[in-house]
Amino acid sequence: MIVDVHTHPARADALPEVFFDGWADNIRRLLPPELTERQRARVADRFRLSRDDPDGDLQVAEMDAAGIDVACLLLIDFGMAFPGEVATLESLYADIRRRSERHPGRFLPFAAVDPRRGTHGVRLFEQALVDWGFLGLKLYPPCGFSPSDPSLFPCYELCAAHRVPVITHTGPTSPRLSFRYTHPREIDEAARLFPGVNFILAHGAVVHRDDAALLAEYRPNVYLDTAGFQTPLGRGEWATSLAYFKGRGILRKILFGSDWPIHYSYGQAGEWLARLGGDGPLDERELRWFYQDNPLEVLRLS
Repeated sequence: MIVDVHTHPARADALPEVFFDGWADNIRRLLPPELTERQRARVADRFRLSRDDPDGDLQVAEMDAAGIDVACLLLIDFGMAFPGEVATLESLYADIRRRSERHPGRFLPFAAVDPRRGTHGVRLFEQALVDWGFLGLKLYPPCGFSPSDPSLFPCYELCAAHRVPVITHTGPTSPRLSFRYTHPREIDEAARLFPGVNFILAHGAVVHRDDAALLAEYRPNVYLDTAGFQTPLGRGEWATSLAYFKGRGILRKILFGSDWPIHYSYGQAGEWLARLGGDGPLDERELRWFYQDNPLEVLRLS
């Protein structure tokens, strides 16, 4: 069984164009100066949201082709950072519910809350857990808040009561957003105060690797996902990363995550998944931990 703990709905009002504008601007600056502006634009456009998947059909088709059984479907609450650029949070919640109902058993829906929404955001999150069967909380600190901010504690109390995890972004993102609160250490205080909540550092197996690994090694409720692994995989560095985690003895803390549909420029899911295990340092038992046992345990699913 393969569980992907990190995917997003592919729709422009959930992953807005302004988010990808920042990526495209930076990509242009990284390209060789001899390229024409048209060539720069063509390369940069590869890093935009290139697929429209209104019902989740495309995502499920790629999951089937890759052998992925189930995927966590994560919302991001961009509303405070990009006002007017995204759908209302309520409509995004409804969309996640609709996708899950259309594809029974394939998606695990995660809510999203910016803590600056106050009690309204907390109530909406509670309704998602109690009435709509959501199975976790996705946080996006680049929008301007620390994941250990006390204003999030009511949400963490709900997570503890309902035994659901928190996935929080770490590392860089679109240059249109702040990196201030994206270091793994930002989750440390919350993880200490809420030992009954599992905290997953999104991209933690890829960026800030040493600091993320340190938290995973010494905080029982901190885990790392592999979202964004396509970049080190393309550079031929992924096997070294897996060997690093194995050497530190934290393979039971690593969860497979793809960040679909963000990395489409690296190919479809089946293409990079075929290379992921490859000739790397993990044996069959350890690959089972990575793909199945670890995520099922952290998500508290049978």
